[in-house]
Amino acid sequence: MKSVLYLVRRPPGPLADETTDLMLVSGVFEQATAVVFVDDGVLQLAGLDARQSPLKALPTYEVESLYADAQSLADRGISLDAASFAVAPIDAPALRELIASHDIVLTD
Repeated sequence: MKSVLYLVRRPPGPLADETTDLMLVSGVFEQATAVVFVDDGVLQLAGLDARQSPLKALPTYEVESLYADAQSLADRGISLDAASFAVAPIDAPALRELIASHDIVLTD
């Protein structure tokens, strides 16, 4: 089965929620799925515990390879310490390797 990588660039909102729904579907069909939050997409991780978000369901659907671009986090002053699930920071070289290692790369 092909591996899928989602690059999430949008801040919280209806379009971002649609992308999250696609991630959940990938998990349901047991595709190897990874997610990277980049640019304004890291804003989806800010205050995640304090609001309703379909992102909280990702680990339940076995979408557990979750990353956030370290530079995007730093630029926006976001810390991953308060996240309700594990999101690993990733630097630019590691992100390039991650993208190259997946069969399908989707961006919102």
